Amino acid sequence: MKIRERLLIFCGLALFLFVVSYAFLQEGKAKKIPTPVAKSASEQCVESREYMRANHMLLLNDWRHGAVREGERIHVTPDGRKFEKNLSTCFQCHGSRGFCVRCHTYASAKPNCFSCHHEM
Repeated sequence: MKIRERLLIFCGLALFLFVVSYAFLQEGKAKKIPTPVAKSASEQCVESREYMRANHMLLLNDWRHGAVREGERIHVTPDGRKFEKNLSTCFQCHGSRGFCVRCHTYASAKPNCFSCHHEM
């Protein structure tokens, strides 16, 4: 084998090893998970913090289905509080669309809420 061929093979192997090991080198360097914060700490959300973190999309889908398909425009919590089923309810405490975008960008998720609804 000529020196030139050996050099190309060595460079190719080195590049291959770098590409394969790159993912492992980046382990532990993930961005910090965004923490959504309400405008007002005294306000209580429509459900518990734990429920909303795990199920906010299920709640929003349920609200959409109830409001659009069944005409149910009011959400009643187990403790009797009432909320209108729309994004304005969320944004009264959480601000604007930027509140949603931070977490969805981190998770590489594309919420479809704003394809129909205007920004607030």
